[in-house]
Amino acid sequence: MQDYAIAARDMQRIIRTYVPKALMPLVEKIGAAIDNYLKQPYAGELRGIAQALNCSLGDVVIANLIYDISAFCTSIVSQDDQGQIWHSRNLDYNFGDMLRNLTIHVEFVSKGKTVYSAITYAGYIGILSGQKPKAFSITVNQRSEGFILENILLALLDRKAVPTTFLVRDILANEPDFESAISRLSTTDTVAPVYFIIAGMNPGQGAVITKSRLETVDIWRLDPTHGHWFVLETNYDRWTTPPPWDDRRDAAIKAMNRLGQHNITVASLLDVMSVEPVLNSHTTYTVIMCPAHPDLMQAWIRYCC
Repeated sequence: MQDYAIAARDMQRIIRTYVPKALMPLVEKIGAAIDNYLKQPYAGELRGIAQALNCSLGDVVIANLIYDISAFCTSIVSQDDQGQIWHSRNLDYNFGDMLRNLTIHVEFVSKGKTVYSAITYAGYIGILSGQKPKAFSITVNQRSEGFILENILLALLDRKAVPTTFLVRDILANEPDFESAISRLSTTDTVAPVYFIIAGMNPGQGAVITKSRLETVDIWRLDPTHGHWFVLETNYDRWTTPPPWDDRRDAAIKAMNRLGQHNITVASLLDVMSVEPVLNSHTTYTVIMCPAHPDLMQAWIRYCC
């Protein structure tokens, strides 16, 4: 019970940080009619978390949505010289001091078989970093566009769009392969703009999808035959210049080029993700995935600076 109390306290701290008081009535409205806005199993899972934490359903709903809009991340899909596809990711949060203690590896199992895996946070029901064995892996990076929290709440009320990380979980559970996952990610309306980074099993299967709420802006694919053996996304459109105070992109590109296509391993990719500022004081975890070899999936809780 003490752990539940701590989790409830931390959730309230996050909400106070990110949610203006003027939006709280809208939050409570969504919580009071959760089944109208979110399909199962998500509505039921959020209700169960609220009961376990002894807090309002509106608070749990908004805490789960805040995860979607406040993550600063670095995701890389690379192809080694044998044609093997690798997926690396750092997940950064301003309230990482709380989330490191809540980081968990979850296996979603049906009939004794792992359907998909995720690195996530206790009490969070969406998926920001997940892998479907022998198929594909997906990570989610925040893309800032307008008044994001307000847009998310209004989109939920409109009932036409899907929370980004709930969509990822649906795809991991139901889509069979890389191309079908690409298709659904790029054609589904989402409640927030987002970058989806996806890796497959076969050579050339890697992409970054840049998305606004209602349309796909860009799909950037691996192109190893022309020397483009990795794609890399932080939190800025690839055709723009990242701000000097948050240039994780250039540091990660330099680290990948130093590594080279011939030297990719779990350990060497961890080294890339450990270069500052790719690794920084807000990094909560690093995960390395390889959909063709799902047993290679590893994650580390990170402390830096």
